Amino acid sequence: MRKSFFPVLLIMALAAPTCLCAQVPESARSWSVPNFTLYGGFSYVFRPYDRNSTNAFSGGMQGWDAAATVPLPLVGNWLDVKGDVSGFYRNDFPDFHPRDYFFLFGPQVQTHLGANTIFADGLVGSSHLNSSAIPDLKSNNTLAVSAGAGIDIGFTRDFAWRLKGDFYNTHYASTNNNVHEIVNSNWRLATGPVLRW
Repeated sequence: MRKSFFPVLLIMALAAPTCLCAQVPESARSWSVPNFTLYGGFSYVFRPYDRNSTNAFSGGMQGWDAAATVPLPLVGNWLDVKGDVSGFYRNDFPDFHPRDYFFLFGPQVQTHLGANTIFADGLVGSSHLNSSAIPDLKSNNTLAVSAGAGIDIGFTRDFAWRLKGDFYNTHYASTNNNVHEIVNSNWRLATGPVLRW
C-alpha cells in the first residue's frame, strides 16, 4: 500500500490540470498570478518513531505544517523559494512522547491554472527529535530532506485550499544495541488553507 501511494499521487497531480481547466470559470482564467503564499494546516505521518526491543517505528503521528513561498526575481512565476516548518506528536504511551520538528528550505516549481496552482518541491534542512523518543540517540538534530507535490485549489485569487503529499528522509542513529533500526524515511500528508497575495 505504501509503495503504491506516491505513484498514485503523482498520476493524480499530472491528471489534475485537464480536470481543473474545465472547472475554472472564464473570468478566473484572467486573474493575475499571486506572488506570495502563506499556508498552515494539519499534517499526518504514516509511520513514526517508536521504541521496542527490535525496531523504532509503529503507527502514525499527527501534527501541523506551515509554509511560505516567495518568488525569485527575474525568473518568472514558475519558480519560488519555499520555507517549511512542521511538528509531529504522539502521546499514546505513558512514558513515550516523541516530538519531531522539521525546518526545511528549497525551491518550488509550479504551474498556474486560473485560480489553481499545481506544484512540486525539493527541500533540505534539519530535523529535531526529543531525546526520549529513541534510546541513546547519537544526536537529537540531523539532516532532513523531502520531496513532494500538491495542489492549491483556488476559491478566489487570495484564498485556496492545499492538498499535499511528500516523502522525507532523516538520518537519526542510535548507540543502543537493542534498537536494530531507526526508520528515517516516511510519507506525510498535509492539508489546510492558503493565503495568497
